[in-house]
Amino acid sequence: MNSFLRVIQMISVPVATMRERPEDDAVIVSQAIFSEQVHVLESQDLWLKIETLADHYVGWTKNEAVYTSSSPRAMPTVVVARLAAHLYSVTDTERGPILTLPFESRLELIEELPQGNQRWLKVRLPDATYGFIQRGDVTFETKRLSRQELGTFSRQFLGLPYTWGGRSSFGYDCSGFVQMLYRQMGVALPRDSKDQINWEGFRTIEIAELQVGDLIFWGKNAQKINHVGMYLGDEKFIHTVASVEKMPYLRISSLNDPVWNAHPSNYHAYRAARGMK
Repeated sequence: MNSFLRVIQMISVPVATMRERPEDDAVIVSQAIFSEQVHVLESQDLWLKIETLADHYVGWTKNEAVYTSSSPRAMPTVVVARLAAHLYSVTDTERGPILTLPFESRLELIEELPQGNQRWLKVRLPDATYGFIQRGDVTFETKRLSRQELGTFSRQFLGLPYTWGGRSSFGYDCSGFVQMLYRQMGVALPRDSKDQINWEGFRTIEIAELQVGDLIFWGKNAQKINHVGMYLGDEKFIHTVASVEKMPYLRISSLNDPVWNAHPSNYHAYRAARGMK
């Protein structure tokens, strides 16, 4: 019977850093967030080489970040709907949280507590332990957003710190942010801006054609795309970047600003716009 059990490997920490090599000081390539499913490709000492199922990105993370289970998981799930949500060991905030989880983290719903204590939900974590989360921090059913809704939705992330390789609501990089936004529309974008610009679901558009939700790309040249933002309308776009304007956080900028429409020799020079086919 055991041969029919499906092995599931999941991230069991709030955010797992993925590095280029199995070394603490190696360059960060991406992140995987709590409850995200991964494949373990290789192990080396205290490190695992993992591939994320969502975007097939590969990197090294610490052993303790991944939990492997062979037990079937058929429970309904709840999804963290806030930028950060505390998880508790008991139905009492006074003892403090045991974990703080980012947006989109998934938890198995074990029990909706009875009348008089409906503020709390009992949930199971990837490592099969249990905890409690407040009902107001999660959603039972995720809704796909329209392009216009996506523009409004994106603003709740303003002010988050720019994070190299970031894919969580604790801090995104530019391509991780738009990848997350498009996921709210049910669209699976590649991880990096250099691949997003060439994604088969996009068509090339002129900057005058931009609509809310379209993507704008910048780079050293047409072959070296290094930045992406999402158009909001009225010549504005939302993005996160650390190397320009001395503002290393997620913010709204204007296409009329010389920093973003300057001469093509600039590091962040406008290169192309893309809209959904």
